[in-house]
Amino acid sequence: MAEFPSKVSTRTSSPAQGAGTSVSALRPDLGFVRSILGMLMLLQLLHMKWYMVPWPLVLMIFNMGATVLYITAFITCSASVEQTSLKGTRPYNQRAAASFFACLVMIAYGVSAFFSFQAWRGVGNNAATSQMAGGYA
Repeated sequence: MAEFPSKVSTRTSSPAQGAGTSVSALRPDLGFVRSILGMLMLLQLLHMKWYMVPWPLVLMIFNMGATVLYITAFITCSASVEQTSLKGTRPYNQRAAASFFACLVMIAYGVSAFFSFQAWRGVGNNAATSQMAGGYA
């Protein structure tokens, strides 16, 4: 233990004049990026970035998009029922059923989007009670 302080040097050295980082040292290695290993590494980084998005937010965006599409389907289908077929015929009944189905699915996706929004916002979570119960509330 007596030898230890004599072996440790606490002196610092200053860098030589003009020996800073050159611009060429900061350029990315494009050869590596073009390789299969580099492409796999970039894909992994993109994959990790995707997981940083909160999952309820992804569901909410999906459900809202589906709701908009089914609103469009419902409006289009219900507007064309009377104009394209005679009342009481098979095509009329099929188009009316398709309109009804589009309306039901639109409502279901809308409700699901609402619940996804609630989950994303964290409504119903009380930080004070979850802290008091040790996170088991």
